[in-house]
Amino acid sequence: MIVLLVLLVVASTAPANSQDQDLRWPLAMAPALSSTFGETRATAFHAGLDLKTWGKTGYAVHAAADGWIERARMSPWGNGRVIYLRMNDGRIAVYAHLDSFFTPVQQKIRAEQQRLGHYSVQLWFEKGKVPVQRGEVIGFTGETGGGPPHLHFELRDAANVPLNPLLHAFKVADTEAPTLRRLLIVPRGAGSLADGDHAPVVVPVRWHAATQRFVAARSVTVFGRFGIGVELFDTANAADNKMAALRQALIVDGREVFSSRLHRVPFGDGHQVALDRWRQGDFIFSNLFQRPGNRLAFYESDGNAGWLFAGGQDLGPGEHEIEVVASDVSGNESRATLTLQVASSYAQALAGSAVVEKAPAVELVAYERFAVLKVNRAGNSQLGEPQVTAGGVPLALQPRPGGHTGLISYATLRAEDSQYLQVDVRFGAGSDADTTLTLTTQSIGPGQSQDLTYDQGRMILHLEAGSAYEQLVPQVSSAPPEAASGVRATGPGYTVEPQTISFDKWARVSFAMPDGKDASKLGVYVSDGEGGWVFIGNQFEEQRISARIRAFGTFALLEDVARPTISTLLPRSQTWIDERRPLLRARVVDRGSGFGKELDLEIELDGRKLIHIYDPEADVVEARPDRPLADGEHVWTVRARDQAGNSTEVSDVFGLR
Repeated sequence: MIVLLVLLVVASTAPANSQDQDLRWPLAMAPALSSTFGETRATAFHAGLDLKTWGKTGYAVHAAADGWIERARMSPWGNGRVIYLRMNDGRIAVYAHLDSFFTPVQQKIRAEQQRLGHYSVQLWFEKGKVPVQRGEVIGFTGETGGGPPHLHFELRDAANVPLNPLLHAFKVADTEAPTLRRLLIVPRGAGSLADGDHAPVVVPVRWHAATQRFVAARSVTVFGRFGIGVELFDTANAADNKMAALRQALIVDGREVFSSRLHRVPFGDGHQVALDRWRQGDFIFSNLFQRPGNRLAFYESDGNAGWLFAGGQDLGPGEHEIEVVASDVSGNESRATLTLQVASSYAQALAGSAVVEKAPAVELVAYERFAVLKVNRAGNSQLGEPQVTAGGVPLALQPRPGGHTGLISYATLRAEDSQYLQVDVRFGAGSDADTTLTLTTQSIGPGQSQDLTYDQGRMILHLEAGSAYEQLVPQVSSAPPEAASGVRATGPGYTVEPQTISFDKWARVSFAMPDGKDASKLGVYVSDGEGGWVFIGNQFEEQRISARIRAFGTFALLEDVARPTISTLLPRSQTWIDERRPLLRARVVDRGSGFGKELDLEIELDGRKLIHIYDPEADVVEARPDRPLADGEHVWTVRARDQAGNSTEVSDVFGLR
């Protein structure tokens, strides 16, 4: 059993100002969370709290304080139905995924929908137009937009910056400490190693009852510059959902050198979640170091941004203890320890690398500014001594257990007139293991606006001056795209690595327009990593088709060859019903480019378009007549058009009597 350490830390538990004490919890039920502030989302931090409604909808939502409704918005995507309360102190409370608004706003929203003829609308209200008092019911919980039934709640300052609500009087019962699961060691640079390799190392941790902390399953040997990450989750008393902790700290030999505290994140920096987190396989780690370009303001450090230098003055050869501390808003705290063995030299660190018996004879692993060539002789004992050249220049190899390793610097070996660097590995006497590999050598860096052309212009990376966080050399390889339902390849797909790279400003990837194809049917897709493709854009300009990207990945120009499908129409065909304003409902699915906007779908009844609601998670579109229907037969039609212009139309008949 884990014994909890509950700390009474005034700075983290006391209200930020006296007005916090008067803020009302949004629901009348006991507080329970499914998500908290700062959790990892695909392209941003989670900007608020998700309040559990236990699979149900329709609970009253109460205003946090006196103020006025400043904005209300309806959308099939994202937050669904959202209402924004501007409190009298200037801060903003946001309530999302609602089923409905309270009457003063609901009436205005309906009127605007009727005026515009569609579901998605947004209204802004002047101060005093829709006043509310603390505790007043302003809406009802639902499941509109993304996710199951719950209430998403945000607290923003007067400048619209999201704040951690749990630091501002919105409390939940919590006596449970965070659970630490794994530690991550990330070498940085060609001269840095963890367990004899340049790749990040993951070490599980286990609970140690005697010391009341988590302990790493083994030690790690390091040399050079490196950072530490932690995979963890926190829970609270009312539910067992895995959530983010408030604070993480890194302690080296008893001295705290870095910490992060998730108290506020401006929307303009939300995409930098890609710099604060590290994805390694199926795991997501919180970085206890700042990657280049990271301007998030919730860190404290000793001046080295969390980076450690093994072999330097503060971390000399020998044994050192790393401690990671995680705590939540209630002060519950957990610790994990890891022993580091600091090597005295690069060669000594390399000698500690693991032997992989079934590894290929030759491997080439690309990083931001260098590549590592591995010659594996374990299981390949018949191989002669390797001779390696990079760009025609002999490459020095260093011995390691089971083989050799060579470092290839893109900067020093790049031929000025070439975009590629050829690496030749020869074992002598016409060995079948002789290998020729190719590296791309075009570089990008901060402040550089440039186009990187690959495969004779078939694919181009377009970068703005503010796109790249650091100097790097993308590695681009091509292969036929994996087959997927609804789309057809028009040429090779391109994998751009390292896939840990993201961009500050949007970049673009473009493809040359293939001969004999209809541009409207083509689009840029990114691999989802599971055999599928996700449409990301199809801007057509100067015989090229492009899309915006925020990170590297595997991209392909695909042709959408499948029309959307429409099925499961309700009311059923040729049935007679009694309801005068029946719900018309159909399942709509597209396997290619998908539906990009609300107007891609239509429901028409007796020749008149209805305001429809689309649920992208359920693949359902529905509408209800705004006035009672007369007796007799009624014809209704569902239309669906994907982002490639492929369309489908289905009509049916039902009757009233």
